[in-house]
Amino acid sequence: MSIHQKLIALRKQNGYTQQQIADYLGIDTTSYGRLERGERKISTERLELLAVYYKLPVHELLQKEKNTIVTQQIETNNDDFFEYLKRENQILLNSISAKDKQLEFLIELNKEYKEILASKKK
Repeated sequence: MSIHQKLIALRKQNGYTQQQIADYLGIDTTSYGRLERGERKISTERLELLAVYYKLPVHELLQKEKNTIVTQQIETNNDDFFEYLKRENQILLNSISAKDKQLEFLIELNKEYKEILASKKK
């Protein structure tokens, strides 16, 4: 994907208008439209401003191809792993709760045995 195609994609993904981006860059909408159409080269200064605006490293804007399949797979794997961790966390919390109840039961049972032993000693 060329830089001008990325500019279009980023703007649309983030719900911005050409006017908003042009205002941020300090240029008119026509000039920004030329950047998006690839009719005008983007200056280093504007490239840096756009990277800040979109919270991306400059090299991502310059990169010709982005391996979106790998990126999507990583994001999917991260989401799946997060869900797995949430399930495991819930299992552990349930286990701790069950162990707490067992411990309370054993403490009560121990008290009862102590009382029985104490009464037999008398």
